[in-house]
Amino acid sequence: MNPRAMLLRLGTCVGLVGVATSAYAEDSKSATDPRANDQLDRRLDMWRAELGYRGSFVTQSGYNAFSTQDYFSQFSLTLSRTVYVRGRYSFAPGITWDYGSAGATDRVMATSTLDVHRLSVPLEARAHVGYWGYGFLRAAPGIAYEHEEVVDPSGPGSLTKSRWLVAADVSAGFAVRPPIHGDSARIPMRPWLQADVGYGWIAAQHLNLSQDAPSSTVDLGTLAMQGAFFRIAVAVSM
Repeated sequence: MNPRAMLLRLGTCVGLVGVATSAYAEDSKSATDPRANDQLDRRLDMWRAELGYRGSFVTQSGYNAFSTQDYFSQFSLTLSRTVYVRGRYSFAPGITWDYGSAGATDRVMATSTLDVHRLSVPLEARAHVGYWGYGFLRAAPGIAYEHEEVVDPSGPGSLTKSRWLVAADVSAGFAVRPPIHGDSARIPMRPWLQADVGYGWIAAQHLNLSQDAPSSTVDLGTLAMQGAFFRIAVAVSM
């Protein structure tokens, strides 16, 4: 074989090895670096909608007028958007609406009900683990609307009180993206499962429920919807 042919074949082999090495490096980076292809699969930079269940443990005595258990259930809905990414860390603010109600009946058949709407702004810091999930810390300042009502069959009517109050949450949790078969980069929406635990706080208020007439008033003490909570949710990102 002449020297020119040998050099040609050697150059071809070197080129093929270079292409293979480059492809392997890109595949390895995609598998280990959560920022690789983030413009395609939105692992970090994403819109996200969550639908969940929130259970709170309220041990304050004022809550006993509305429930026979120290537990309060709520529906939870959150929409968030990633606004900052650096390495495997990201930050996503959003807006959350929580709603729940509780009720009880005493021995004289008087019924009491409590409705709570909470609007908050979750500020979420995320640490991504590969392509399949991330841990997060969430602080959520906000406001809460509480409406209390007592109906006594022997009385002239219902006694009510409604008020907006300052509220806040802090929690920590983890979100997992289930495996997706096929080319995940071409899927526009991706499902997530997540859970977090934390502490919720709503400012205390004095429960002096009344009708229009000042003489029709009942004092139920102080209500403070505060305590530990957990939340489980399903979500989609895009």
